[in-house]
Amino acid sequence: MGAHLPDLPRKPGPRAPWGQNLSLFLGLASALLLVLDPRLVAENMAELRHSELLLLLTAIALCLVRGVGFQFKPGSPGQWITHPFTAWPLLALAWWKLLH
Repeated sequence: MGAHLPDLPRKPGPRAPWGQNLSLFLGLASALLLVLDPRLVAENMAELRHSELLLLLTAIALCLVRGVGFQFKPGSPGQWITHPFTAWPLLALAWWKLLH
């Protein structure tokens, strides 16, 4: 008789707030460093290494996605790629490659 509405997806479990806060801090700090002092990346466009910059911007985005509280579906690739144990080392690697 009446239309059966599908069940709403369950909300994923709670996260550790320190991980979310630290991800937000690392993402914002890296973005601010990049915007306020672009000489950290390169003195001029001729010496800019685009692959390293792409890695850094991707890592910043991953940290910010986690930091603002966006949650992917459980078991999806987005859930593990934005996890702090994935995003933080990627961010550290990106800064290391750019600065050395």
